[in-house]
Amino acid sequence: MSSMNDTSLPITGICLVSKPDNVPTGYECIRKVYGEPSRDADLMADSMLERKDRFLCITRIFPLAGNKAFVLEDVKIINERDVPPQNYTPLNETIDTRAKGTSKRTICVRLAERQAGMKCVCDIIFLYRQKRPPQFYTLIGDINGFQMCTKEGTVPPFRAIPPPPSNIYPNPTHHQPYAQTQRQNSKDDYANMYTLGKKSEEKDILDGIPFTINPIYLAGNRNSANDLSGLDSYRILSAYDIEQYYPYDFHLERHSLSSL
Repeated sequence: MSSMNDTSLPITGICLVSKPDNVPTGYECIRKVYGEPSRDADLMADSMLERKDRFLCITRIFPLAGNKAFVLEDVKIINERDVPPQNYTPLNETIDTRAKGTSKRTICVRLAERQAGMKCVCDIIFLYRQKRPPQFYTLIGDINGFQMCTKEGTVPPFRAIPPPPSNIYPNPTHHQPYAQTQRQNSKDDYANMYTLGKKSEEKDILDGIPFTINPIYLAGNRNSANDLSGLDSYRILSAYDIEQYYPYDFHLERHSLSSL
């Protein structure tokens, strides 16, 4: 997804894996050291008898499965035997094998319910033998010989779709990609780009389409199912209203076709 490469968006999920090929769906693996594509960002030191790999994975997808609306608010690195700070969760095990997370040092994260304007972590990188982090990044600690750095940002506003003006039509669940929604909200001509701007075409769009009311709304109406005389309080959505309340620009479909 395009949101994975947008380091201005907040991280919404974080985990450890034992192998870079075991990355959870929707996550990306921080496999390489920043500025050194030939060096793996392996966070677990090898022992004398075996090699153990540990890689950090992040995602910026919103919302996650189960409609989880959290963002990564902060990250700390502590000694393995230290007690995690209050409200921080240690990454004690890998998500793929449930093996021990890291040795000697532990990554602790604080996830918070998403609120527009709150501070958050937007990106994580690892440096090797480089004392000064790149611009906009802050050094937070060492782990297995690497310097872990984070880039902070602010959670952008998420414009919720207003509820429909009547209960004739069900309220569909709106699953527009998070990164796409943020880009739309940042444009002044949002309404003109993603909605129908002319009502003169409505008759052509709706011409020939029969509209009837669901019988459950006519329990007390003994007249014909198409008799709306008793439903003056309801407002039937026009094509223009539908486009206003449920904008959809087929970004996902176009992206899928372009990748074929």
